[in-house]
Amino acid sequence: MTNAIGSWGAWVLIFSLPSLLANAQGKTRDYSKVLPGVIKVSDYLYYDKTEITNIDWMEYLHWQRKNNGGVKSDGYLESLPDSASWSIGLDSVHPYEVYYLRHPAYSNYPVVGVTWKQATHYCSWRTERVKEYLGANNLMDKAPFYFAYRLPTEEEFLLMYDDAAGMTNRIGTEGKRKYRGMYRFNMHKDMSNYQEESNPESNTADVTAPAKSYWPNQFGVYNIRGNVAEWLSTPYSYAGGSWRDPFDSDVRTLQFDSSSSPVNGFRCVCETATEAP
Repeated sequence: MTNAIGSWGAWVLIFSLPSLLANAQGKTRDYSKVLPGVIKVSDYLYYDKTEITNIDWMEYLHWQRKNNGGVKSDGYLESLPDSASWSIGLDSVHPYEVYYLRHPAYSNYPVVGVTWKQATHYCSWRTERVKEYLGANNLMDKAPFYFAYRLPTEEEFLLMYDDAAGMTNRIGTEGKRKYRGMYRFNMHKDMSNYQEESNPESNTADVTAPAKSYWPNQFGVYNIRGNVAEWLSTPYSYAGGSWRDPFDSDVRTLQFDSSSSPVNGFRCVCETATEAP
């Protein structure tokens, strides 16, 4: 079962930052072993460990093809990422246009070329698929009374991002010797620094990197900064920076775009409740 199994939810509860941190007191049930791909952040909020990957999206496309009338159906065609978006900002793009989404070598890389609307629809689809999975495996009694996957709010994103933003760009003496000098994030670096690298493993990726790579923040969330910028719940907004953004750029602030891009991906949060909204 991949991180993609899930569904969508048509409801959104409004959380304040204090409520996100409220789980510091007392013991409450942790549903992260029941809800696929997520870790617990608060009593009512779970966060995807990684960005949604190509293999997750291929599962989504397979479902659309199987249940909506094949590869010519509206559901399938409307779910296809824009592979041609790789032509933005790269000198040689043909291999990425052809292979990035479907080749097994890129299965665990973050999906890109999806619009905000496509990401939102995926979250809703994921909610329904998780409900089906839990029901088919007699696990509903172990799940929250109510749950829905959706895109993170700006506040929820910043809770994850600010934790990572406090880390240095490269690991110093505070880290294990074998990791010293390595970059913590997949972001664009000054090409003049290449000759200064003492360890080739310290170099960042040319474009995207596997979704579970580099170092997670204290919550266990990977690549909240860099790799791909991530769509948020406010329409057409994204943040977090990507492989194309310099380390010193302001990637904390929301940006807006209705189109797809090779630098934009997303991850879901899962919101839970003890009663239906």
